[in-house]
Amino acid sequence: MSAKHTGSALTGAAVLFILLRLLAVSHYNWHTAFALLHTLELDDAPGLFLGTFMADDRISTVLLMIVTPATFFFYFRTREDPERANTTALLTLIVLIALMVSHTLTYHRWWLALGAVAIGAAMVLAIRNARWLLKWFAWLLAGSALAVAAIVSTPWVPKERINDAEEVYVFETSPGFLKVLGAHDRKFKILRTEDVRKREELAEH
Repeated sequence: MSAKHTGSALTGAAVLFILLRLLAVSHYNWHTAFALLHTLELDDAPGLFLGTFMADDRISTVLLMIVTPATFFFYFRTREDPERANTTALLTLIVLIALMVSHTLTYHRWWLALGAVAIGAAMVLAIRNARWLLKWFAWLLAGSALAVAAIVSTPWVPKERINDAEEVYVFETSPGFLKVLGAHDRKFKILRTEDVRKREELAEH
């Protein structure tokens, strides 16, 4: 695939990812998703992407156990291939290992590493040649990312308690008002800053 086509595919996947996130977070309400769209800025993309995978600990547990050994397998099988740009796979693997360590320390799921090793061993034994994995690795990652975007309904911003009462996700803070999404009813609201006497960030998502 040419660089031009690859760039177009990545751009299309990124747009689709954002659209699926907006729909999932709004519980697939078109009007709410449209309202949330206008709270996004260009520099919100990294936070949106990373926040998606960190928002739901159950999803992130499963993904880390599967994607980490798959990335290691891909890197190991292509590390000596001069036709492949392997630096990205190595950097991705390092980031995934760091995420796994942090996830384990936070949620005390000490079996996470064992699960990743077991899945990695299964990959080595069951698909030793794995030509399809080497060929479609990037597409498998992209497909997994889009599936997560469509399933995870937890927003990519922290949950807050407003005025010791309502639990919301604050998507935009501007002079004079806040744009929020109800944590339970998923209704989009615009609150006046003068009416918000207290904001408390909650530890859980």
